[in-house]
Amino acid sequence: MKACLVLTTIFDPLVLGAYRRNFERFGHLDQVEVIVIPDRKTPAAAFERCREASQRGLRTECPTLEEQERFLSRLGVDPNFLLYNSDHRRNVGYLMALGRDCNFVISLDDDNYALDSPSPEDDVFTEHAIVAAPAAEHEVIESDGGYFNICDLIEFEQGKTGVFPRGFPFSARHRASQVTRTKLTAEIPVNAGLWVLDPDVDALTWLVSDPHGKAYRGKPEILGTRTWSPVNTQNTALRREALAAYYFVRMGHPIGGQSIDRYGDIFSGYFLQACAKSLGGLVRFGTPVAEHRRNAHNYLRDATMEWGAILVLEEMLPWLTEVKLSGNSWIETYRSLSDGLDELAEKFTLFKPSMTEDARGFLRQTAADMRIWRRACERLI
Repeated sequence: MKACLVLTTIFDPLVLGAYRRNFERFGHLDQVEVIVIPDRKTPAAAFERCREASQRGLRTECPTLEEQERFLSRLGVDPNFLLYNSDHRRNVGYLMALGRDCNFVISLDDDNYALDSPSPEDDVFTEHAIVAAPAAEHEVIESDGGYFNICDLIEFEQGKTGVFPRGFPFSARHRASQVTRTKLTAEIPVNAGLWVLDPDVDALTWLVSDPHGKAYRGKPEILGTRTWSPVNTQNTALRREALAAYYFVRMGHPIGGQSIDRYGDIFSGYFLQACAKSLGGLVRFGTPVAEHRRNAHNYLRDATMEWGAILVLEEMLPWLTEVKLSGNSWIETYRSLSDGLDELAEKFTLFKPSMTEDARGFLRQTAADMRIWRRACERLI
């Protein structure tokens, strides 16, 4: 069993030390290779950090921008398709991982640290490796509201409750829902680890509630075929071939006069879930838990950049959670989904005509980008 860990950074990736220690502690150091994708702002210290990690046993690659561009060109992809000075660059790492001899991929943000703990549930490799396991019988949960709040698995400081993850639809928040449990035999191609310290919540929640995770509680939960929750890129694993349905969506499109941002991974996570469910797979949330040492943020600025994406998501999710996709592979279902987005764009509506046209343009551009992504992945699988 082998894993490829992918992250992008414009900082010195100190996080590599925490993961090297974790893989070494649990005996997986020789089963992991790391791809760090630098950007134009990435300091020289990042390259040195990657060399140091390799010297200490964690095989780490940090391709220069020129090497990244040559790689994309060999795939027939315009290097400018993936934005510079953006977390959109992580897509380069995903494509590189897709071409590697690994069973699964761990997507990581550079501020999510592996816990320095001997507890078995903190074994990053083993907990994420469930995505490469064959089908088995699992206990799954179904919510009659259609969504499960994964932040309920976190104990917050000062006893705060009613905290929801970034990307959880506002229309489904603070509503009473009934959760039932049942047994289901299926594969789990997607595993989303949670976080202590700073949870992944939207800027509005940071401004209003300022939540901080004290501890992970309970046990991992597997969502049934009719229940959804946001999947991000912070501490998430998926089987290698599922990368064909995990394009990190391009941000920057104007909606209502403001360029949207900070939801590229949320759109990609929901699209990934749609394809997984169509193929009979399930999504697991919980372990391994990371310590999210959140970089500094201006939450007022973040809120304005998230707002347009939130509006699009609220309008899109009722369609996405019911759409029937065709295809028997990740590439085929992703093709079906991109075609569906084009059809959705024609009947999409927001508050004002100008915003509606902006949102339709975003959906059309995303569908076109997904087709470019699919063609690149076909050359690698």
